[in-house]
Order: sequence, then C-alpha cells, then structure tokens
Amino acid sequence: MTDVLSTEAALTRVLKYQRALASLSRFASEALPPDRLMQHVCAHVSRVTHIRHTKVMRYRPASGDLLVIAGVGWKAGVVGTATLGADSASPPGRSIQTAAPVAIEDLPNDREYRLSSLLRDHGVVSVVNVPVMIDGQTWGVLEVDSEEPRAFNSGDIEFLTTVANIVGAALARYEAEQRGVQIAQQQARAEAGWKTMVRELQHRTKNNLQTIISSLSLQRRQADTPSSRDGFSNVINRVYAIALAHDQLSLKNDVSQVEFSAYLKSLCANVDPHIEMVTVTVEADSVTMPLDRAVPAGLIVNELVTNAFKYAFDGGHEGLIRVIFTTNSDTGEAMLSVEDNGKGMGPTREGGLGLTLVEAFTLQLAGRVERDQPEKGTRTRILFPLVM
Repeated sequence: MTDVLSTEAALTRVLKYQRALASLSRFASEALPPDRLMQHVCAHVSRVTHIRHTKVMRYRPASGDLLVIAGVGWKAGVVGTATLGADSASPPGRSIQTAAPVAIEDLPNDREYRLSSLLRDHGVVSVVNVPVMIDGQTWGVLEVDSEEPRAFNSGDIEFLTTVANIVGAALARYEAEQRGVQIAQQQARAEAGWKTMVRELQHRTKNNLQTIISSLSLQRRQADTPSSRDGFSNVINRVYAIALAHDQLSLKNDVSQVEFSAYLKSLCANVDPHIEMVTVTVEADSVTMPLDRAVPAGLIVNELVTNAFKYAFDGGHEGLIRVIFTTNSDTGEAMLSVEDNGKGMGPTREGGLGLTLVEAFTLQLAGRVERDQPEKGTRTRILFPLVM
C-alpha cells in the first residue's frame, strides 16, 4: 500500500512539473526583457516546488563571481547586489565549472562545500544548482534553496534542468534580437551618413555644372560667328543634360537612381530651338536607372532630338518628334527610340559630331544603334541592357 501511494505521489509530481513547464514555455516564447523573465521563472519554480527561496545568478568572468539578478524569498537588497563565489567550493561555482547540476541535501555539514553567509542568514539547508547555458557556454545558474532538509531526486533535477534550458533558449533569442536591432541601427546610421555625403557631393557637382553652363553662356554671347554660337549652344545642352540628371537624383530616396521617365520628359521639355510648330512627345515606361546609365542615355536623346530640330524640318511646316522608351522584363533590355516625321536624314553624314557622340554613348551603355527609314522622316533606335 505504501508503494502504491509513493508511486501515485511521484506521478502527481511529474504531471505537475509537466504542466509547469508547458506554462513556462508559453511565457518564455514572448518577447520579454531578461529581468522580467528571470523574476517570473523564480516565482514559478518557487510555487511548483513549494520552496520559498529561489534565485537566478549570472556568471561574471571579469570579476570571477555570480551576481544574484532575480529571486524570490530573499531579504531586501539581495537581488541585484549580492554575489557568490564561482570557485569549486561554492555550490553554484561548482555547477558553473562542471556545467552540470549540483544537489546538496545538508549543506551546513557538507565538508566539500562552503556555506555562504547569504544562505546562512536565510537558514538554507538543502540546495540544488543547475547551469543556464547559451550556445554551449555557461551563462549562469538557477538555484533552489530549501530551509528544510530535502533530498532532490532525479525528477526534481530534470525539471529544474529543463527550466534552465528554457531560460537559456529565451536569453539566446533575446540577445540575437538585440544584436539584430543593433546591426539594423548601425546600418541605418551608416546609410544615412552615406546618403548625406552623396547628396553633398551631388550638390557640389550641380553647382560646378551650373558654373560651367554660366561660363559657356558668357562665351556664347561673345562668339563672333553663328556657327561658333551654335557650337557653344550644343555644349551647353549636353552639360545641362548631365545637370538635369543630378536634379532628378535629388528627388529620390535612393540617391544613386534616376526615375528615367521623368528625366526624359524634363530633358525634352528643355530642348529649346525656338521652333514653335514642332512638338516633342515622350512615351516612357516608369523605371529607375543608375545615374551612370541614365546620363549617357539622356545625352543620346539630347543629340537625336537636337539633330531632328536642325535637319528634319523646313521652316513654316508643322512637325512631330517622338521619344519612346520601353523595357522588356524577359530580356532585361531597354529600347530608346527617337523618330520624326520630317524630310528624312538621307545618307549618313560621316564625321558628324552629334552622331559620333550617339555611337560613343551607346558603346558606353554596351548597346547597339539601329536606324531605319520610315515612310516619312527618320527613326533611330538604341537597344541596351538595363543593368550591367
């Protein structure tokens, strides 16, 4: 009859431990700061084991001791202040050194271990320590301290070891989350600093380009011949096309990308040959493009549109210049087309600076130039990869 009662009591204790571990696992799965988690663990273990004194201690390698960071049943001033030794004569120290549980039934009379003044002041007789591990390293110790003599059996030690393992897993997750937050903050600060420096560089670049345009404009006014003035105007337009790309950058969160559709529309709107009867239209897919690819593509459009104004139309006739930009997501290729309904270009003029620049900028884009003769006017297509 006694054996049956003993078995039933053991089974009841096992079921109680299982329920306690399930409850603790749910609590530990929440995103809690370590101090709150530890305090809850101490209170939970105390209720389940019916032992008044429990504590969690963190091992401090620099000072070679264990600091009580949470606990229940202790006098005021113990938690957060009291320390115990981490040497082999200290029960929690032995647990740290061996990374194994240490259970002592009669600590005051056990010659192998030292009874600390903290435990003596609280009348502790029996103790059990289990290590809290993080990534294979001993982080600290969970200790249960009984004022009554108690022989901790394997079921008690396994329960407390599982509690310590739950604590270790929760701490590891919390530390990983904190490292992730710190890394994200560092990356955000670095990115913000980088953007600030790039924006400052862009600002200075735009100022320099504006200075160049002002200088060229002054020289254009002083030019002696119409051809010289036209030459200065062409150079000014090219510099302006570059400056305009930097203006588009300043509107974006990503300081290295240009919204190419908006860039094309602004670029074409600012080509001003003073021919009122010729209209320029822009049809463009919305896509962002790196600055080092947007600029040569914009310069190509500038040259082709300028050429169309110069050579495609006779005075007094209405005309249309169409700029078309499309992308193919399957091939990753872009198509840039400039066409007009003018008189047509006729045979290619060898050595013309505008067309030479178009070829050079296309080569810079790793693209190719295609020209054909529509029913009326001229069409030039540039095909190039969007990303290099």
